[in-house]
Amino acid sequence: MNKKDKYKVPQGTIAIIIIYILLIIALWGSAYLTLLSRGAT
Repeated sequence: MNKKDKYKVPQGTIAIIIIYILLIIALWGSAYLTLLSRGAT
């Protein structure tokens, strides 16, 4: 048993983190575009 077999990467956790990051980017992008459309500099 080598290190690769012992420590397996948790695929579900990585997927949740990626979805969470994409959701934050989408929300911030939406807020930014709303500010731009209202004439903020």
